[in-house]
Amino acid sequence: MANNDSRPVFFFDIDNCLYPRSKRVHDMMSKLIDQYFITHLSLTEEDANKLHLRYYKEYGLAIEGLKRHHKIDPLEYNRQVDDALPMEDVLSPDLQLRKLLEDIDKTKVRLWLFTNAYITHGKRVVRLLGVDDMFEGITYCDYGSEKMLCKPHAEMFAKAQAEAGVVSVGDCYFVGKLTWFLHHPVFNTDLRTAIVVSIFTSYSDIPPF
Repeated sequence: MANNDSRPVFFFDIDNCLYPRSKRVHDMMSKLIDQYFITHLSLTEEDANKLHLRYYKEYGLAIEGLKRHHKIDPLEYNRQVDDALPMEDVLSPDLQLRKLLEDIDKTKVRLWLFTNAYITHGKRVVRLLGVDDMFEGITYCDYGSEKMLCKPHAEMFAKAQAEAGVVSVGDCYFVGKLTWFLHHPVFNTDLRTAIVVSIFTSYSDIPPF
């Protein structure tokens, strides 16, 4: 992306943002993650859930803990978890969402996707919602990379800014769950009630997770 585009960028989270939490995708994913822990680490259901949550709190993603401590194949994990979700049974084209995105003045802002999921999941969601053509690009957690970057870590936000070609951090705005900016997951929201907030003044201002 050329850096001579001065428009601010709205970075849209995907899961539980472009579709409501009532779709229960998070619950389905949590069950698949727990099952992965049970199957591959030979844990009880209770221990699997505890370790899953521990890794999520420590690293931002359970898969990061699995990769660090258990040397699992992240892309195979993605196949058994994210890509195994029955999204075609849950999501369908959302005309209200599309209208909302169409009404945003693109001469003033640019729209970009920003997710902790792997690219296959992110692209599948926006395709099923019928809004895949509304965004200029996507920054995702690269499960195939030696070093996995994810929200809420500062390097992930820096990656998003660089990939979107934004020169000034003051032109970066995040649309979605504010739990990335809070110490505890107090609440979630979907796009229709989301608050657009400046991602950060400087990367050092991101609170610890």
